[in-house]
Amino acid sequence: MALKRFASIDVGSFEIELGIYEFSKGGGIRLVDNVRHVIALGSDTYRNGEISFPLVQELIAVLKDFTRIIAEYRCEAYRAIATSAMREATNSAIVLDQIKTRTGLSVQILSNAEQRMLVLKALAACGERFDALANEGAAVVEVGFGSMQVSLYEAGTMQSTQNLRLGALRLRDTLQQLNSARDDRERILQETVAHELDVYEHLHLRGRRVRHMIAIGDPIRVLYDKIMRAQQLNPEAESFADIDRMKGLYQYVIARTEAELEETLDLNPATTGVLLPAAVLYQRMAETVGAEKAWFPGTRLIDGVAADYAFEKKLVQRTHDFDADILAAVQELATRYGERTAHRRYTVGCALQIFDALKKAQGFTARDRLLLEIAATLHHCGRFLNMGNASESSGDIIRATEIVGLSTEEHALIVQILRNEDDVFGRRDIPLKAAKFAAVIRLANAMDRSAKQKAGAYRIRLREDGTLPVATDFGGDMTLERLSFEQCIPSFSNVFGISPVLRQRRSLGSGVV
Repeated sequence: MALKRFASIDVGSFEIELGIYEFSKGGGIRLVDNVRHVIALGSDTYRNGEISFPLVQELIAVLKDFTRIIAEYRCEAYRAIATSAMREATNSAIVLDQIKTRTGLSVQILSNAEQRMLVLKALAACGERFDALANEGAAVVEVGFGSMQVSLYEAGTMQSTQNLRLGALRLRDTLQQLNSARDDRERILQETVAHELDVYEHLHLRGRRVRHMIAIGDPIRVLYDKIMRAQQLNPEAESFADIDRMKGLYQYVIARTEAELEETLDLNPATTGVLLPAAVLYQRMAETVGAEKAWFPGTRLIDGVAADYAFEKKLVQRTHDFDADILAAVQELATRYGERTAHRRYTVGCALQIFDALKKAQGFTARDRLLLEIAATLHHCGRFLNMGNASESSGDIIRATEIVGLSTEEHALIVQILRNEDDVFGRRDIPLKAAKFAAVIRLANAMDRSAKQKAGAYRIRLREDGTLPVATDFGGDMTLERLSFEQCIPSFSNVFGISPVLRQRRSLGSGVV
C-alpha cells in the first residue's frame, strides 16, 4: 500500500509547529519532518487581549515557509489548528483572515475540549501502553503555555477532565512582573499552584486511586528530553520515571539559574523561562494525585492532529474508544448533580430507541446519536439548582461546564437542547436540531414518567403512514405515562411531522390496548 503524507500545523501560544507524517497500515503513523518556530503569541493575548501587528507579520512569514515545505513533501492533506492564544485574542478573526489571504492556509481555532481530545488521540496512537495505564488508574496531566488540563482515568475510561488556568507562560509572565530573587519566585509559584490544586483535589480526587501520571505538554517534553540526554540516557527508552526521578527533574531545575539551564541544556532564553513554572506544576500535580510512576511519552498536539486524521480516514486502526471516554465523563457529571441513575439510564435508552427509529428518515448521523445521548444523560441535572425551572438551570450548568471532545458549536447545541426540553418551542427561536432532540428526550422522559421503568422494553418503529408506534407488553397501570406521553405529542409532531402513538398490550379486564 502506498504511503500517504499529511501535514499538521499547530499555531500555539508559545511557538508554531509543523509536522510532516506518513501513514501506512503496517507502519502506523511516522513523523517524517518537524519544524518549530518560537513566537510568544500568548504573551500578547494574555497581557493585552490581542495579538500585535508585528507578531501577526512574523506569524504569516513563518506560515508561508510552512506552505513551501508542505508542497515540497507533496502532502495529500493538511490541518492547521490554533489554541488558547488565538482563541482568547479579540482580533482573532482579523488574524485568521490575513493568514488565509496571504498564505492560503485555513486555520481552525479549537475549543479547549477539542484540543484535549486531540492530545488523548496522540496518546492512543502510541499503542497499548496508554490503555494499560488507563486501566490501572491514571491522570493525564498536560501543562501547556496557557493552561493545564487534568484528565482522570479508571478502569480504562475517562472519569473527569478539568482545565486549570495554570499555564507555564501565564505563570512566567506573572513572575516577570515581580522584582524578586529566584528562591522567592519558586515560593510564590508554589503558593499560587498549591491553592488551585487544593481546590481541585477536594472536588475531584476524593476516593480516587491514581497509580500513574502521564506527563505531556511541550515544557515537560523538552525538559525531560534535555535532562535525560545530559545524563547520557535515551528519553524514549527511559520514558518511565519513579518518584525519585521525578523529584530529581524538579531539583535539577530549581537548583539552577535560567542562564545555567540555558547553557547546560542548550536551550534558547524563551524556552528556559518557562521551565521553572512547568517544573513546579508537574511536581505539585504528581504529589496531589499520589502517582507512583510517571510516563513521559513525548507526544505533541500535532501528533494528535495527525492521529485524528488517520483514524477518521481509516488509515490506521483505532484501538481506544474515545466516544466511551466522552460518555463516561458525562455520566460522572450527571451523577454529581444527583440525577437518579435508574431513571436516567432508562430515559437515555428510550431516547436512543426513538433516534434509531427516525435516523434514516431524518438523515441523522452517528455523531448526532452521540450528542443526543449526552443531552439525554444530562437532562434535568438542573434540578440540583432549581426544581421549579430545571431545564433552564440544566442549560446554565452545562454552558459553564466543559465536555471534552465537543466543538464550540456542539457544546452550544447541548445547552439549547437542555434549555428547551420543557416544550417551549413556541416561545423562542432555537436551532431545528436542538428542537428535535429536545422533543425526543421529552417523549423518552414521559415513557418513564413514574421513574419506575414499569413498561420494560419498548418496541419503536417508524411507519410509512407517518406514525411512530411505541409499544410495550406491560399490562399494568400506565395512566401516568400515557397522560405524559399524550402531552408530548403536539410538540413532537410539530418538529418532526410524525405522530407518536403509545400502544400497550391488552390487560385482562382492563380494556387497555
